[in-house]
Amino acid sequence: MFINALLSVVSISFYLVAGSEIHYSNISLPNDPSSKSLMLSGSVAFTSVLCANILLSWLLKTPCYKIHGYVAEVVHRSIANAWQFLRRILPRQNRYVPVPKADLEGQTESFDDESSDDDLQEQKTQHLSPFQFRLRTALRSVPFALAAIFLLTLLYAAVARPSDRSLIFLSYTAALSPFVDFSSGPTLQDLPSVFGTGIQHSWDNLTALATAEPFNWLPNDQVLAGFEDWHLKRPHYNADVDPLKISNLGQGLVPTLKDKLQDVPIRHVVLCFLESTRNDVFPIKKDGNIWELLASTFPNNTIPQEAYEKLANLTPTANYITGDYDDGFDHEGSKPKRGGVHFTNAHTTGTFTFKSLVGTLCGIGPLLADFNLDYAHHVYQPCLAHIFEALNQVSNATDAGSRPFNDFKWQSYFYSAATLGYNNQQELMEATGFPEEHLIGLEWLRSENATHGPVTLPQINGFAFEEDPLEDYFRDVFVQAKEKEERVFLSHITSTSHHAYKLPEGEEYVPVANGHDMLSHYLNTEGYDDRWLRKILDLLDEQGVANETLIVFVGDHGISMPENGAVSPYYNPSIGIDHVPLVLSHPLLPAFDIHDAVHSSQILPTILDLLLETGSLNNASRQAASDLVRNYEGQSLIRPLLTKNETTGQGNWQFVVVNPGRAVVTARDARYPERHLAIPLIDNVEWRLSNVDEDPMEYDSVQSFDFTSFTDVVSRRFGNDVAQWVEEGAFVARWWAEENHKRWQYGEYDERETS
Repeated sequence: MFINALLSVVSISFYLVAGSEIHYSNISLPNDPSSKSLMLSGSVAFTSVLCANILLSWLLKTPCYKIHGYVAEVVHRSIANAWQFLRRILPRQNRYVPVPKADLEGQTESFDDESSDDDLQEQKTQHLSPFQFRLRTALRSVPFALAAIFLLTLLYAAVARPSDRSLIFLSYTAALSPFVDFSSGPTLQDLPSVFGTGIQHSWDNLTALATAEPFNWLPNDQVLAGFEDWHLKRPHYNADVDPLKISNLGQGLVPTLKDKLQDVPIRHVVLCFLESTRNDVFPIKKDGNIWELLASTFPNNTIPQEAYEKLANLTPTANYITGDYDDGFDHEGSKPKRGGVHFTNAHTTGTFTFKSLVGTLCGIGPLLADFNLDYAHHVYQPCLAHIFEALNQVSNATDAGSRPFNDFKWQSYFYSAATLGYNNQQELMEATGFPEEHLIGLEWLRSENATHGPVTLPQINGFAFEEDPLEDYFRDVFVQAKEKEERVFLSHITSTSHHAYKLPEGEEYVPVANGHDMLSHYLNTEGYDDRWLRKILDLLDEQGVANETLIVFVGDHGISMPENGAVSPYYNPSIGIDHVPLVLSHPLLPAFDIHDAVHSSQILPTILDLLLETGSLNNASRQAASDLVRNYEGQSLIRPLLTKNETTGQGNWQFVVVNPGRAVVTARDARYPERHLAIPLIDNVEWRLSNVDEDPMEYDSVQSFDFTSFTDVVSRRFGNDVAQWVEEGAFVARWWAEENHKRWQYGEYDERETS
């Protein structure tokens, strides 16, 4: 009973904080020393729920005891009567044995007690009329009758319950939930065929892994990080044998960029991840879904003037970066646009930050495993930092070409104001190619070794302080690059917009909602990070490198508070989390939008394509980049995007690994980008389909634990063609999930375990 109560408190507390159910298979994460602050963030909720449980237990103990007594009495009498009936119909064995004296005395005492009770009861009822006596007897039997009806109903429900897994999960008590979670297994291996559409099992023996083709530009005297498969002649991802690969490199540039790129130098590349940033807050828009939610919290659906002014001026840098001023607010004077390509329909690679980082930095699908195990397995493609270091090895000083910086060496950096100690992030960044000496996080910034002195600012959330202390280090990078004639690849992730969405000291908080306190704080932190992005842009102008720096702005994932009230992406396959901002920003690029369905794994091949098309590589590096860009899964974002394979008709499927990693992926097909499909990888998660054009908040999704039932409901709601498409996507995801483990050498494919 104590365990049941404790697990109930834990489950309720977790739900209140994260907005989703706890999964005990992830219970090892709190053992990470850097997780203490994360655990403490839920201490208030835990204490509140514990106190509420204790209070309710005290108030309800007597009623619960009596109710349980009625039920127990019904069960006891039923068993006793059944036993008496069996004794009558079963043959008796007439054997007589001596009765112990103690038993005789006990029976006598029991009889005397019962007689006394009966006498007392008789005395109480002597003054009652016959009607009152019958009424009292009837009323005394009502609780027992109700208890009997309840037990019979419960028994019938247990026997007649449909074999729907959702009902099975609901029937478990809190004490059994850990066992249910640990026993959950993969569902896609035994996926039933309903319509017989799609690939079915025809890809079961296919893999995109093949012997790595040699590159003549790779050095023979050293093994480059990220290129071990080529040096050791091991199987490696090969786009030519990937049945999902669709290449658009044979297409010309998008019309707006035609004859424009030759005048766009790219010496430096900055990749800026926007923590927890939804697409619709970059920039925020009047009369959008968030605006309507905020307005609904005020009388007459009218946002007060102070909150209105805050929202109207919340994201001016996002307006400038995206070139999007169609936000419903009055922008007086000019509407400056920085220049670049704004993608309005981009999805992330993963909704756990580290999954998003590795998927974007390396142009791959993150590992389908809970949390950050990616660092400990085979990162199956060279990441951007690996590639730039490889270009350093093949560069020479005899063919710089049209750009004076083409022969400069690349230096790769990853800077963050958040801890790098959480869940092995330090090791992950090193695995993606960043040198240890070029990693800056909270620990180093607080240390005595910090170049600009230890930072003493208080943390604003469980992981970080505000980004401002990084400004000096950003400046140092570009000053050094100018002095030493280097090229910079700088990756950065913002931190203020992370849960619990607290502003730094001295920043004014303006409530923009009446009751949605967490959403209000989130929007305020987005405004703070918008100002931080302006500081980065101003710094590039100050250093004179803005016109030769490509900046990629992309959200690592969003949040789903407007859709379902949850503050965490944990087990939360929501369109609000998948849909992120994406901009390829450069002052010399024309500012325009692309509305096609794109994926952040396409950023890496696009950067290589831009370096090639702008003439920003020397001849030796051009050869290397040309060989590599063709071997990534994603299409180039600066060319017309293909929605299907023209030869096979196979759709351009894009997968998002849902936090924490092993349980759910969301999928969409570029042919039908409005369809948002959640695919469970284990058996205690639901299938779900939404049409985000008709239902942008996913209030009316189709959901089911059982795939056959799911396709049946989809067919009735959306039509048979959509149900067949769901089956096609399910079998593609089935192949992709197994292939993911092969590429990452995870689980049964881990060579370390089989060798």
